[in-house]
Amino acid sequence: MDSNIDNISDLVYKIIKYTIILGISLSFIVLTATSVLVRDTGYITKHPRYFISETLVMGLLTCIPVLYISFLRGGNKKETAQEFGLLFFKIIFLHITFQLSGIYSVLFPDSATM
Repeated sequence: MDSNIDNISDLVYKIIKYTIILGISLSFIVLTATSVLVRDTGYITKHPRYFISETLVMGLLTCIPVLYISFLRGGNKKETAQEFGLLFFKIIFLHITFQLSGIYSVLFPDSATM
């Protein structure tokens, strides 16, 4: 009986895991395609320093908890550094594609017309 429950549990875990990975991958692909098509660079060209600084701040502030949790739990420093870098670049990529796809212009219309 326990073996059957373990098999079902493993199957459910794999279905959820790969569905999430597929959903995130498709979202990145759609967002990248939209960014290439729309190319909303208005805010970037008008305020390059603001855009660069907010991009770096978003990346760092999102990733600092990874370092903190890893430090508290005695994680492997090399793996933590790799995951920090990967998450940092994902957040930066996400921020840039949100801008280029026009999402930020819709969410913050006042900054789009500045």
